[in-house]
Amino acid sequence: MPLLGETGCRLAEIVGLELNDIDMMEEVIHVRPNSIRRLKTSNSTRTLPLVGYAKEAMTLALQQADDQCLYPRYLKDGTCRATHTSNALGKWLKKDFGLTAHSLRHTFRDRLRASGCPLELIDQIGGWSSIGTIGSKYGQGYELDAVREQLNAVSLS
Repeated sequence: MPLLGETGCRLAEIVGLELNDIDMMEEVIHVRPNSIRRLKTSNSTRTLPLVGYAKEAMTLALQQADDQCLYPRYLKDGTCRATHTSNALGKWLKKDFGLTAHSLRHTFRDRLRASGCPLELIDQIGGWSSIGTIGSKYGQGYELDAVREQLNAVSLS
């Protein structure tokens, strides 16, 4: 849950992380297509800093990882089964909170917006398509330090 709530990632993006997508020395995850899952859109490819509870949760998650992926229990035939994860989390979240795992992604966007984060940076962090002007498509986007600063600003820890 903290990995979802502190990064704004889609559930499949977290459940489908391979170990080579995780760099604990730099404290980042690379959200990119890999051998066990695809990404929803080309805008979804991004690098996100692990801050606060997300960093702590990643450290714990790595203890149960296998030699290839972060969540081996949600693999079947070499493919990420995010739907199974969603069902398991959904039972608990709906019962106790009336929410879904995807609600964390929406709440994360609201937290970024409330902090005054620029729309282009919000879209970059979440891997959303930018709704800004045509100029928002030019350039490399925000540097990793700017992303880290913004994630620290909205971190719950």
